[in-house]
Amino acid sequence: MKKEEIEILVNLRQKIITKFSKLRDYKNNTNAIMKEIEHARSLHDVVIELDKALKNHVTFSDKK
Repeated sequence: MKKEEIEILVNLRQKIITKFSKLRDYKNNTNAIMKEIEHARSLHDVVIELDKALKNHVTFSDKK
Protein backbone atom coordinates (compact mmCIF):
# COMPACT_ATOMS: atom_id res chain seq x y z
CA MET A 1 0.00 0.00 0.00
CA LYS A 2 1.03 3.55 -0.62
CA LYS A 3 1.72 5.89 2.27
CA GLU A 4 -1.37 7.95 1.33
CA GLU A 5 -3.61 4.87 1.53
CA ILE A 6 -2.19 3.89 4.90
CA GLU A 7 -2.79 7.43 6.17
CA ILE A 8 -6.43 7.23 5.03
CA LEU A 9 -6.90 4.00 6.99
CA VAL A 10 -5.13 5.33 10.09
CA ASN A 11 -7.21 8.52 10.02
CA LEU A 12 -10.39 6.52 9.51
CA ARG A 13 -9.49 4.32 12.48
CA GLN A 14 -8.99 7.40 14.64
CA LYS A 15 -12.31 8.88 13.48
CA ILE A 16 -14.12 5.68 14.44
CA ILE A 17 -12.41 5.56 17.84
CA THR A 18 -13.35 9.20 18.49
CA LYS A 19 -17.00 8.59 17.61
CA PHE A 20 -17.06 5.45 19.75
CA SER A 21 -15.53 7.20 22.75
CA LYS A 22 -18.31 9.83 22.61
CA LEU A 23 -20.96 7.17 23.18
CA ARG A 24 -22.32 7.23 26.71
CA ASP A 25 -22.58 4.05 28.72
CA TYR A 26 -23.28 1.90 25.65
CA LYS A 27 -22.87 -1.39 27.54
CA ASN A 28 -25.45 -0.67 30.22
CA ASN A 29 -27.90 1.52 28.33
CA THR A 30 -30.28 -0.86 26.58
CA ASN A 31 -32.74 2.00 25.97
CA ALA A 32 -30.35 4.19 24.02
CA ILE A 33 -31.85 6.13 21.15
CA MET A 34 -29.91 7.49 18.21
CA LYS A 35 -31.21 9.34 15.22
CA GLU A 36 -30.95 7.06 12.21
CA ILE A 37 -29.51 9.86 10.09
CA GLU A 38 -26.56 10.28 12.48
CA HIS A 39 -25.76 6.59 12.27
CA ALA A 40 -26.19 6.57 8.49
CA ARG A 41 -23.83 9.54 8.06
CA SER A 42 -21.18 7.89 10.19
CA LEU A 43 -21.36 4.67 8.22
CA HIS A 44 -21.40 6.53 4.91
CA ASP A 45 -18.25 8.44 5.86
CA VAL A 46 -16.50 5.20 6.78
CA VAL A 47 -17.42 3.54 3.48
CA ILE A 48 -16.27 6.56 1.44
CA GLU A 49 -12.88 6.62 3.17
CA LEU A 50 -12.43 2.86 2.80
CA ASP A 51 -13.28 3.12 -0.90
CA LYS A 52 -10.56 5.77 -1.32
CA ALA A 53 -7.96 3.51 0.25
CA LEU A 54 -9.04 0.35 -1.58
CA LYS A 55 -9.91 1.67 -5.05
CA ASN A 56 -6.57 0.66 -6.59
CA HIS A 57 -6.63 -2.81 -5.07
CA VAL A 58 -10.17 -4.15 -5.53
CA THR A 59 -13.22 -3.83 -7.76
CA PHE A 60 -16.56 -3.38 -6.04
CA SER A 61 -19.84 -4.76 -7.32
CA ASP A 62 -23.28 -3.48 -6.42
CA LYS A 63 -24.65 -7.02 -6.33
CA LYS A 64 -26.12 -8.12 -3.01
